[in-house]
Amino acid sequence: MSFQQKEFSDFPAPPPTGTPPDSPIAQPWYSIGPGIWELLLNGDKDSHHKSPITHTYVEEVCFLQGGLRDLTLGQEWGVGAYAYRRPGMKHGPYEASDKGCLEFVRLSPA
Repeated sequence: MSFQQKEFSDFPAPPPTGTPPDSPIAQPWYSIGPGIWELLLNGDKDSHHKSPITHTYVEEVCFLQGGLRDLTLGQEWGVGAYAYRRPGMKHGPYEASDKGCLEFVRLSPA
């Protein structure tokens, strides 16, 4: 994944609830699952997956608003849920709650 150097900048608000995934008003946001909108701040847009995935890096995630349902495990998590994943740990795919999901994600080299 290639990252570009950037200074602080604003980004557009996410699409309104009920916006179809292929709607032009959603851009630059894009749908990665039912009710899940993603805005790529830096990196490669085509790196998303719709099946369980693994990473070569450490991933920490904390939900700030809304939540996700893990479609593989059939379990839901909400605000304050935290995950720490070492390289190779399978997870996902996910579906957002009715409130969407705003998360803080930190990636670190293994």
